[in-house]
Amino acid sequence: MSDTAGTPGHEDVERHIRTMRDDIATLTDLLKEIGKAQGQEKREAALAEAAQLLEKSRAAIDDGRLKTQKATASIEDHIRKQPVQSALIALGVGLLFGMMTRR
Repeated sequence: MSDTAGTPGHEDVERHIRTMRDDIATLTDLLKEIGKAQGQEKREAALAEAAQLLEKSRAAIDDGRLKTQKATASIEDHIRKQPVQSALIALGVGLLFGMMTRR
């Protein structure tokens, strides 16, 4: 039997299948590219946020270090100005701590 006019033949069906396969391959490639681009964008956003957090952490550490230095300087200044009172306070704190740890 031969193909009649207007009825798709075997070659037409194969051509349509090839076209569909090519279209699917093109769509797959496009989806891969979109995924890579979105992944790259998200990676860059995550790196930027990590850099911001790192900078905030460094600022907090520097701030804490500065506060500690100020507190240490203040305590040293108080000890220099009033050594007897400082020694008595240290003795009292030591006794209190010793009594608490005995229980």
